[in-house]
Amino acid sequence: MADGALTGAAAAAAGRQLGDWLAARWGGQLKDAFENGKGLTGPLARALLDTVVVDQVVGALWPSFALLAALLLLHGGTVALGLPEVERICTGLVVFAALAWTAYGLVAAARLAWPQLRFWLVTRLPPVAQTRLLLFQLIRAQHRELRDELPREGFGAQVLQETLLVLERRLGLTPDRAAYALADHLAPILLGHLLGRIFLLAAPVAGALLYYRLAIYPGLLAFTGAGPWSIAVYPFAALVDAVADTGLRTLLLRPSPVP
Repeated sequence: MADGALTGAAAAAAGRQLGDWLAARWGGQLKDAFENGKGLTGPLARALLDTVVVDQVVGALWPSFALLAALLLLHGGTVALGLPEVERICTGLVVFAALAWTAYGLVAAARLAWPQLRFWLVTRLPPVAQTRLLLFQLIRAQHRELRDELPREGFGAQVLQETLLVLERRLGLTPDRAAYALADHLAPILLGHLLGRIFLLAAPVAGALLYYRLAIYPGLLAFTGAGPWSIAVYPFAALVDAVADTGLRTLLLRPSPVP
């Protein structure tokens, strides 16, 4: 035990000397490297954010195109075969699946957003300050993971740990200070970039989807004789009619126009 204490003390002394020497010899260059690296984080973070926004937009678009293709294929096939009732039932199943997928997406999005919303309800910070705080926590968590992966046993590991501590203190770049500097630099950049992408990309896509839902989608279902919502339960009404000999399907169909 005494040998271990002596080894630890020697490692700490060596680490302090090495840290002081590195800070005196290359402290300015290390600070410049940090500032230059901080400047590079902006473009990298914007590129990552663009990837996330594009993925979300694609995820919002493909179900609508899949629904459109399925409805057109069903209509063409059932008209060619002369099976209007099969068309209504299959169309209802497709629409019900689309509504279920939408509900699942909304629930999943709410579950992902709720922790951040709950955190904001506690802090009540302005958008930039809230973004800065979230980035600070993410950066500190990543730093802790990296530091935890460093070796801790042995003389060399103890020297390395002490050297890093001395360097951080001498350069004024403790984990909290460095994380805050990066978060303070990135927060307005990312928030402004996100708002710009929402305005330029997400908003037009949302408008197109809304037009599709209100104008095109009802027209695609007009040939079934049912409304956009009633067609989703039509297959289940057909099942009840077949089992219990009821007339639920007729209640879901729109009356034919009088010539």
